[in-house]
Amino acid sequence: MSSVFKKYRMTRKNVLLLAQAIINVYGKIAWQDYASDSAYPDQHSLTLNEIKGSSEKFERFRNEFAHQMYNTVINDEMQRLEHDI
Repeated sequence: MSSVFKKYRMTRKNVLLLAQAIINVYGKIAWQDYASDSAYPDQHSLTLNEIKGSSEKFERFRNEFAHQMYNTVINDEMQRLEHDI
């Protein structure tokens, strides 16, 4: 059920769709921070409520995950969510 690929702009609504799509596909929003000098990268995670409730966490998520909008599986899920709204 591959939809036609849709190019999303980084509006607040679309970023929240992206967050929900990532949770639906992967079960969580998590990433590793390889920028630190630590031998083991720092693990980070966010919940949808944290992203909605904090502009700082919203921006952090947007910066870390904007590229996921170009993932076909995530894009298909975003379109499904958008259609359900």
